[in-house]
Amino acid sequence: MNIQLVSNTHIEGALIQAYRIHEASQYKPWSYSTFIDCTNSPYFGVLAIKDVQVVGYALVLEVVDEATLMDIAVDKRCRQEGIGRALVEYVKQHAHHNKMTSMWLEVRASNVGAISLYENTGFEHIEVRKNYYQTANGKEHAKIMKASL
Repeated sequence: MNIQLVSNTHIEGALIQAYRIHEASQYKPWSYSTFIDCTNSPYFGVLAIKDVQVVGYALVLEVVDEATLMDIAVDKRCRQEGIGRALVEYVKQHAHHNKMTSMWLEVRASNVGAISLYENTGFEHIEVRKNYYQTANGKEHAKIMKASL
């Protein structure tokens, strides 16, 4: 895998590229201003860059001693290359370095690829949040997962 992980997310043009991935990955994407806000403290972000293009990102919120993986996405053309795993491992290490003791996330119950990734990087299923995610056909459950750091 030939990617670079960059934690300084304020690289000219990079946030626009990351936001385009966000828009393509979400049924109801955040506004651009919300996305940008999630790159500033108490949040932090990391970009995956391949051949000078952003191919993935992760956004994390850190409060007291818990981190929450707020959003993560990889460009559809670059999936199955280990980029998602690299992003998850990076944000877990970063949060641990910042004295966080656990990381939480919510994932669509139907997103078996993401669930597998999270399980393989140390996350455990905690509970189900019913009817959490909006879909074209109604609502979908979310799995809440946690990893100890």
